[in-house]
Amino acid sequence: MRAWLLGIVLTSLAGGLARQLAPQGREQAMVRLAAGLLLAAAILRPLAGQRWDAEALLPDMPDLRAGEQAAAYQKNQQDTLSAIIAEKTQAYIWDKANQLGLACRAEVSVTAGEGGIPLPDRAVIYGPYSGELARCIEEEVGIPAEKLIWLEDEEWQERKESES
Repeated sequence: MRAWLLGIVLTSLAGGLARQLAPQGREQAMVRLAAGLLLAAAILRPLAGQRWDAEALLPDMPDLRAGEQAAAYQKNQQDTLSAIIAEKTQAYIWDKANQLGLACRAEVSVTAGEGGIPLPDRAVIYGPYSGELARCIEEEVGIPAEKLIWLEDEEWQERKESES
């Protein structure tokens, strides 16, 4: 404790001396700022040596622990990114179909690729089959033809599902 107080006193004296020796104007303001930061560091020095245990500080709040919070944040980010990629891919397929004169819609599912990055994995196309659209999806989106499902008669599919 004595060494800590001595450090604060000596830092204060050195800062005061440096302010007196600094020329007026901008230089003196910079010296005041540096002296203030050094004094704050001297005052807070004992806290730097403390070990902080999250469970001891937050025993009744497990959801606020750093590891769990980071994992929840990462999962939320992953889910949000997956939803955005699926939505943008569906819009791309719809736009490409419109350019080809086809009336259809798509539902795209996404899975984690290399490094956990979500990538389009499978698509269900509601509308008439088009080899040209299938080729564009395979080449430009990266969904292989065997993972493209074409439902040409959506009404029949909806009736079949409602009967089940």
